[in-house]
Amino acid sequence: MSVYEDFARIYARGDYCEFSRKMGEYLPAALDALEANPKTILDVACGEGTFALVAAEMGYRVTGVDRSEQMLGFASDSIGRGGADVALVRADMRALPFAGGFDLATCWFDSLNYILDPTELGRVFENVALALNEYGLFIFDMNTIHGLAVNWREHPCYVRKDADGIFEVHRQDYDFETGLASMHITGFLRDGTTWKRIDEKHWERGYSQQDVKKYLLAAGFEILASWGSFRDRSEPANDSPRVWYIAKTGRSGTGPHKRT
Repeated sequence: MSVYEDFARIYARGDYCEFSRKMGEYLPAALDALEANPKTILDVACGEGTFALVAAEMGYRVTGVDRSEQMLGFASDSIGRGGADVALVRADMRALPFAGGFDLATCWFDSLNYILDPTELGRVFENVALALNEYGLFIFDMNTIHGLAVNWREHPCYVRKDADGIFEVHRQDYDFETGLASMHITGFLRDGTTWKRIDEKHWERGYSQQDVKKYLLAAGFEILASWGSFRDRSEPANDSPRVWYIAKTGRSGTGPHKRT
C-alpha cells in the first residue's frame, strides 16, 4: 500500500497542516528578499491543500499536484470550503505533466526526502524545471542527514497525538548502512463507538547539501540560496535538521530536457 492512503485521514485532521500554513505566512518576506514577484505557483506534493489555499487567498494563481487520491480529496474539500480557486492535479512528481506556465514551484515538509533514489530526485528537479517559466523560482525544504540520523533517533518512539478521536504513535529509526530513515506510524481513529487502526511505514533518504545542489545544477537550475530557517533566512549549520533551497531556472529550454 502506498503511503498517505489511510494515513491521509490522520494527516488532514492533525496539526501537520501547520507547517504548510507557516510556509505561506513566511513566503511574502522571502520573495521580497529575493526580489521576486511570481503570479503563478505550482505546489508539488500539495497534500491536503493548506499551502495552496493560503497562497490562493493571497492572490496567487495556484495549481496543486499530488499522487495521493486521498490527499487530493481532502484538498478539494478544504479549498472548496475556503472558496478559493485552485486547480488540483493527480500526478507523480517524477512525471509532472507540465511544460512551462509557472513562475514559482514549491515543495514543502520534506516531501522530496521520500524520493529514495538519487537518480529519481534528479528527475524530479528536471520535471520542475520544465514546469517553470524562464527565470522561474523553485523553493523547497528537505530533512538533512543529521536531521534523520540524529534528531529522529532522539525520539525512537513517541505519542504524536492523543486528542479529538485520534491516537497516533511514531516509531523512528535510521539505517546507517543504507542511509534510509524509517517511520512506522500506528494510528487509531474513532468512528462513533469504534476505533479503526491504521498502520503505515514511511521511508526517507537524507541528502547532503552538496548532492542536492549538484542535482539542481544538473537539471539546469542556478542556486540562489540555502537557508537553515525559512522565516529568518539564516545560513544552514552542520547540525541543521532541515534546509530550504532556493533555485532559479535560466532561459526557457535550459537543462538536459529542453522544451520544444
